[in-house]
Amino acid sequence: MLKQLICICLLCCFIFCHADVPGNKPRASYDVTITGLNKYSDYTFYFQSSYGEQQLLKDSTAFTVQGGFGAPICQNVWAVNNKTKQHTDSIYFCSGDHHNSITIMVHIVGKHLTYVKKGPVKKSKKMNQQINIVGDISSNNNQLIMYSISGFSFLLLIAMVFIIWKKNKQAKILKSI
Repeated sequence: MLKQLICICLLCCFIFCHADVPGNKPRASYDVTITGLNKYSDYTFYFQSSYGEQQLLKDSTAFTVQGGFGAPICQNVWAVNNKTKQHTDSIYFCSGDHHNSITIMVHIVGKHLTYVKKGPVKKSKKMNQQINIVGDISSNNNQLIMYSISGFSFLLLIAMVFIIWKKNKQAKILKSI
């Protein structure tokens, strides 16, 4: 009976507690259009894809952040001052960050490159992936319940191990007498 109870508790733990690892969720592709580069004529803007290719950016240039499964694929954007050759901070765009295409306007303050999203966004043409949003929403809504069940199962498992250990200890004492 005790072994069956332990198995049921472990089964409940495994059913309700699953890790949210990168390979668990599909990540959508999206397009990023960068504007406002003409204001900064002393800077040259670059973007580096996930494969390490560095490309020059011009005003209103668009690039695609590739989606997929597994670890997020990131692309970064930075600027180099033409006079001092100093690099700014990088802005990272990773797959799964946005579900629609975005248009951004960049700003440079000191050595910091920042951006602001512009206006309404349009849906990406490359958004033909099926994304299971329902599973994510229900898991977020039931997160407290899952944590409670996990904690209770863990405490129950510790209590059962203690009870079994105590019974075995008493059986050894009785055998020795």
